[in-house]
This record gives sequence, structure tokens and C-alpha cells, in this order.
Amino acid sequence: MSFYRFLSGLYYAGMILILAGVVMNIAEMNTAPLIFAMGLIPVLGIRIYNFIIAPVHRKRTNGILMISAVFLAMAVAAIYYQKGFWIVFIAVSAMLDGYVSFRKIT
Repeated sequence: MSFYRFLSGLYYAGMILILAGVVMNIAEMNTAPLIFAMGLIPVLGIRIYNFIIAPVHRKRTNGILMISAVFLAMAVAAIYYQKGFWIVFIAVSAMLDGYVSFRKIT
């Protein structure tokens, strides 16, 4: 198994944990911030790694994805402190990820 395949699997597992954390927070479960944070660790780490190794023409795109992960980190903090505006951070992160998904890479 290659290193990049391992990172891809880790990334998808992190995204599933983030989704589970969001659903658990909506259901008002106490462990939601922990599950969310456990998923965020590999996602943020891989996005930082991708930004560092990216060629020059991909730096902007990977930078946007890194900022999106920072918004997810702010969502974890808002969930932990039981603030109602955590959903705004999730929405901004989803909007940035959607922008990058449909952006034409030149």
C-alpha cells in the first residue's frame, strides 16, 4: 500500500468522523466535540501537508482548503463551548470546499 493511498484513507476516515461529530452535536450528545476533533486532526494535518508539498500552481487551491479546515477547528471550539453559531463555521467551510471542488485548475 502506498503512502498516498494511506493518507487518502485517513482523510476519508477523518471526514466521516467530522460528519459523525456534527450529527452527534445536533442530537445533543456529550461526546460530539471529541469525535469532531478526532476527525479534524487527520483532515487538518493532510491539508497542511498538501499545502506544503503543492506545486506553485496549486498553492492557492490548497491554501483555500487549509483555511476551510481552520474554520472546522473554530467549529469544534464553538461546539465545545456550546455556542449556537458553530453552524456558521461549518457552512463557511462547506462553501470553501464546494468552491474548490468546482474550480477549474489551470
